[in-house]
Amino acid sequence: MKATLSLIVLLSCFASGAQAADEPPLTCVQLREQIKAVTGLVVTPSFDLLRQIGMRQECNFTSAEAYRAAYGDKPLPPQDSEDHHDGRERDDD
Repeated sequence: MKATLSLIVLLSCFASGAQAADEPPLTCVQLREQIKAVTGLVVTPSFDLLRQIGMRQECNFTSAEAYRAAYGDKPLPPQDSEDHHDGRERDDD
């Protein structure tokens, strides 16, 4: 039983790897369309989409596009500029 299960897992991994090799690489426009399709709050980022974005350096993706691909279209957290408002560090002791 264990051998049969191991064989099935091995064959399914091989089949999915062969299928991924047959897919043509996405163009910059297609990747941007996939990024725009990411909406809402993303709990688990699409590592496949992020990998494809990282591989396509010639597309010059912005940090906002990479952020949306990873986390969805929620707004960026506000930057805390209190500490650097007057150019000096505060001593909160």
